[in-house]
Amino acid sequence: MPLLPPFCGDDRHVADYDAAHIVVLPVPYEGTVSYGQGTSEGPRAILEASSQLEMYDEELDRRIDEAGIFTLPPVDVGGGDPKAVMDRIREAARVPLRDGKLLVTLGGEHSISYGPLAALGDVGLTPCSVLQIDAHADLRPQYQGTPYSHASIMARAHELGLPFVQVGIRSLSAPERAFLRAEKL
Repeated sequence: MPLLPPFCGDDRHVADYDAAHIVVLPVPYEGTVSYGQGTSEGPRAILEASSQLEMYDEELDRRIDEAGIFTLPPVDVGGGDPKAVMDRIREAARVPLRDGKLLVTLGGEHSISYGPLAALGDVGLTPCSVLQIDAHADLRPQYQGTPYSHASIMARAHELGLPFVQVGIRSLSAPERAFLRAEKL
């Protein structure tokens, strides 16, 4: 995988992994998109744009990078079925979470959320809740032949036992509505 620029660019206080409180994990995945292309370019675009951020926050009265921000190499999302990719993302997320870091995952399509959500449980950091801001419910048991689809991420979150709040939903399937009713969600 090609290296990506660090979060906050050259203006940041340089922190190595051990000293960093915040760890950024780029995940350039678009293996289950169903409309359009380009989500794999998301992490690079966000990291490049982050160099334009002002480091000083007037409400905190300090630089936002004083806690130390470290950008990991991108997860290798090439090859393998979606389950194999989710396992690689999960493993990559598990390490900084186990090390007590605040993990920021940059994607790619939103199916990548499964890896960090599952990793939270792996390291004993549950319970947490998920705030989903999306136009679709993403509660399908599977979509286009895989349960690890962008259209299934909230079903996977539910399987992990994570409570969630959905905001902005404008479209869902009849089976998704039936699921919400049956689960009293």
